[in-house]
Amino acid sequence: MIETRITEMFGIKYPIIQGGLQGLGTSSLVSAVSNAGGLGLITAGSYSSKKDMLQDIEKTRTLTSNPFGMNAAIGIRRPMDEFIEGAIEAKLPAVFTSGNNPQQYIEQLKNNGIKVVHVVPSIRFAKKAEAIGCDAVVVVGYECGGHPGQDDITTMMLTQRAVQELSIPVIAAGGISTGKSALAAFALGAQGVQMGTRFLTSTEVGLHPSVKERILKLQETDTVLVKKSIKKTARVMKTENALALRALEEGGATLEEIMPYISGESYQQLIYEGKLDQGVIALGQSIGLVNEIKTVNEIFHEIINEYNEQLNSLYAARQTSLKTVF
Repeated sequence: MIETRITEMFGIKYPIIQGGLQGLGTSSLVSAVSNAGGLGLITAGSYSSKKDMLQDIEKTRTLTSNPFGMNAAIGIRRPMDEFIEGAIEAKLPAVFTSGNNPQQYIEQLKNNGIKVVHVVPSIRFAKKAEAIGCDAVVVVGYECGGHPGQDDITTMMLTQRAVQELSIPVIAAGGISTGKSALAAFALGAQGVQMGTRFLTSTEVGLHPSVKERILKLQETDTVLVKKSIKKTARVMKTENALALRALEEGGATLEEIMPYISGESYQQLIYEGKLDQGVIALGQSIGLVNEIKTVNEIFHEIINEYNEQLNSLYAARQTSLKTVF
């Protein structure tokens, strides 16, 4: 067991949180993460309605008795009002928000005993999240899959700065997929880590097998930044489709011209049908450290074992060679 302010806040064994995965953060993956000792997050954007989400929340509860929460991307594709209401109705212990400012939901959620955590790509937004009453923040560095913001600041720098500036707990995300990277995040002052890319090759995630197999062959250089032209920069898997989208943007394409590449329909064809010539899928640089499909439980065991081995190694080294370095 690794005890931090985050494990205490959510009543979990390990301070490892599953990132919000559009279309993939559903009962199978969420329950597996929570059963392994982390915090699984139902992704609101995976459902067509509050009713559908509530049904899957009930299914999740038949698969795990451990805590899990919800992730809601605000102002990205559609309103989140009904899903926030759903989280309250389901009496979830935590809601993680991303995208736009979550202030409109803070009082409503906290009055119902729900912890609110906002995902931010910068210190400015982290301080704003604390000011409006968020209980913790996730800081996402440049390495992350999904939205790293506009400033190109790495997780190592962003985590340290956030810890210096905030009094609420900081959760590090971006480039974290191993026990060593988790240990590094804690050494920087983080109270938890969030992983998305690491779970894309888990047995339980509902990603099409052909996409999983493609991902396993990739290196840290096999991602690309797109959607810069609409100020919603996203790191995605480097495919011919993603490169074509980037080229269009660099050529001054309009939103109407790039929509076929980023629409919900094309994304679903990619993740559910395995059509690699459709859509784009968020993918972080940490994919360079992933080379095998494993169950979520196996992933947790691997991370925790490596964390402990590295920690013990550092303790041993402290008595010998590190003396001459420091």
